[in-house]
Amino acid sequence: MIDLTPSIDEHSDEPIYVQLYRYIRMEMSEGRITAGAKLPSVRQLAARLGISRTPVALAYDQLQAEGYVRSVPRSGLYAEALLSSGLDEPHKNQPIHNQVTNSREKSEGESKAERLSNPRIDIDFGYGAVDWSRFPAAAWRKQLNKCLQPDDGRLFRYGELAGEPELREQIASYLHRTRGVRCQPDSIVIGAGTYQSLDLVLQLIGENDEPLRIASEEAVNEGVKRLYVRHHADVTPLRLESDGIRTEELYDTSVQAVYVTPSHQFPVGMTLSAPKRIKLLQWASSEGTYIIENDYDGEFRYTGRPIPALQAMDDNGRVAYIGTFSRALTPSFRLSYAVLPPVLLERFKLGRHSYDQLASPLLQQAMGLFMESGGFGSHMRAMRALYQRKRDVLLQSLRESFDIGRQVKLIGENSGLHLLLSFDPGKDSKVSEERLIELAAQAGVRVYPVSKYWHRQEAAPRSTVMLGFGGLSEQEIAVGIKRLGEVWINLL
Repeated sequence: MIDLTPSIDEHSDEPIYVQLYRYIRMEMSEGRITAGAKLPSVRQLAARLGISRTPVALAYDQLQAEGYVRSVPRSGLYAEALLSSGLDEPHKNQPIHNQVTNSREKSEGESKAERLSNPRIDIDFGYGAVDWSRFPAAAWRKQLNKCLQPDDGRLFRYGELAGEPELREQIASYLHRTRGVRCQPDSIVIGAGTYQSLDLVLQLIGENDEPLRIASEEAVNEGVKRLYVRHHADVTPLRLESDGIRTEELYDTSVQAVYVTPSHQFPVGMTLSAPKRIKLLQWASSEGTYIIENDYDGEFRYTGRPIPALQAMDDNGRVAYIGTFSRALTPSFRLSYAVLPPVLLERFKLGRHSYDQLASPLLQQAMGLFMESGGFGSHMRAMRALYQRKRDVLLQSLRESFDIGRQVKLIGENSGLHLLLSFDPGKDSKVSEERLIELAAQAGVRVYPVSKYWHRQEAAPRSTVMLGFGGLSEQEIAVGIKRLGEVWINLL
């Protein structure tokens, strides 16, 4: 494990977590932190620097979201290999999200050929990154300070297995107002991230020693795939159509549950249509099975009326609803929640699981106070407006660089923090996922594959890439798409 000794200026206008992020990023770009090196844990680095764990966790989360480090379960964080020999060091007082301005100014007189021969990844369309420059630090600190006031010491103990009652009460109210979810606080179980919440639901559905039988969207997050493996699940992939899963395929299965992301399918991005929602609920009711609804970013919808959660239509207790604060606030808090239907809730209360409450009681209480004060609602409105502006800039930039509909197709652009850009592979054999990513890297832009998310690789698209925009500035988005247009032009 390496030692890190950044110079931290606690009196600077720049937050400590930004200073730490910049330091580690520069150490990697200049080769002092080599690929594969293990970083200190959050606790170790915070103790070494004499600061709280929060700024360390925020800096690490941003580095991980941008692909500079990777997390190895039960081992720690490790430095990734960079695609270039160096990254531009941003000016000390320049906001992180304006780093692209520096790069652009430096390369004003640089020819396209020179830029492509000396690539540097300075624009990353990574999925999962959020605009943490807008984190309401002052408001959050105020609520956290309240939690640290002397009391009976309840918040310094392990806390309740299902989570702090105050937070569960606020979540129940919030979900009903914003997503139409019908639940009581007692039916909510707080988790330390979406995967822990999903793991609990899978445990409660598959009670016996037999492999869990589950139907699943044919493309899912890699973390979901890993959970299927952990539970020795027998998975039946369901084909995706323009309006969601092909529901008729469910009647040919003998599964215990189906996993869906109906508000914004990951990664393809479509919304499950109303007729299919009704069919799905009817199937679950008639077969006595469960629907696992992952509503990971359902709050961010940019066109049309808000679409309620699938759980809002459930009259028979067949939907287990999972949500997270990672997209809305920050992934570093590791706060998620599961709304359990009556039968699964009873199994939880009877202890038919190995679940442990890993979310900090202090963070839970602070989150509950933040929601109660109205701060979270205000933050969500501001972030929804901000992400819509970024999404609009992305769409406009794509229209300026590509002939949308003829050269490329946009998928999933109406909600969430990412979309897919699909090329017609029949036009030119050079249009492949690998080639698109390679050319983008030569222009200093990172885009991401989507084929890895498919259960059946033969069904995966081969000419489609993912563009996440949550963590980029509007200027970075515009410059990044312009670069992509320049390097992909010969493929069209």
